[in-house]
Amino acid sequence: MGQGTRASRIQVRHTFLRAVVLMRPRRISAMLRVKNEEEFLDAAVRSIVDAVDEVVIVDNESRDATPAVIASLRADYPDKIAAHRYPHEVARVGRETWELRAATAGESPHLSGTYYNYCLRRCRQPYVLKWDGDMVATPAFHGAITAWRRSRVPVLLMRGANVHPDRRHLASARSSDRAALVARARCPQIPGWVTSMTWDCLEPRLFPRFRARYDHAAGFTQSLASPFLAPRFKATLRDRCAGVSYLHLKFCKRDPYANYSRDLARVIAGNLTRGPRLDPDAERVLERWGLRAASGGGG
Repeated sequence: MGQGTRASRIQVRHTFLRAVVLMRPRRISAMLRVKNEEEFLDAAVRSIVDAVDEVVIVDNESRDATPAVIASLRADYPDKIAAHRYPHEVARVGRETWELRAATAGESPHLSGTYYNYCLRRCRQPYVLKWDGDMVATPAFHGAITAWRRSRVPVLLMRGANVHPDRRHLASARSSDRAALVARARCPQIPGWVTSMTWDCLEPRLFPRFRARYDHAAGFTQSLASPFLAPRFKATLRDRCAGVSYLHLKFCKRDPYANYSRDLARVIAGNLTRGPRLDPDAERVLERWGLRAASGGGG
């Protein structure tokens, strides 16, 4: 294929994707996949519910009070919150997912990507916000959503800050030596944030539902596949939320490592330590949702 022909096809595809964006209203389905998230789910949903058009919560066989929290949220927002159930045990991030993906060629109801795609199919709005039951939105998030609604950019990348279990500091890493951390895990790959622990990876949290799906190209977990994420469209179809979009409370839960294979859980727990003090803005976010009190745990 000649360079001119290839460039022409890229331009046609870019124009088509742009047209898709302009044809669809800037309406958002927040998508939450949850399991045993009773501790922070209420705050996670209430922190974003006014910024989106629909909240889709899919419970994966929770054994705690999560269903009761969902019912309470639905009672408060009957026209905005939809609840569903995913009835399959899902492999944990790390070696479990790696081995199951290899054994099933990526086709199993027990893979997290299959679970994510089930959730996507239940979203009714043109855009999807991937949210977690242990994240609370910051003012930067709300400012970014307001600006995004006025823009023509389809994908919004966001980054979160991981809160230390004492809820007074950020998390931090004892070691940033990725090779050494991978060697301690029984899987060839680990999440990118493990070498920092302070920041979640910058990722496309808000994206068009059109042709979006999750696959297992990463091996150890799921990842988003979308025509809007093609590298050649990076400069024109993506924007980045300035600052910290959310505070992630995953290390503050009673069982913070339940979602990880045992070996990866040991690596993450062993690398966690106390980082810098939360800034006043972050403290105010936790205070607003009644999450400021220490919950135990060290590092």
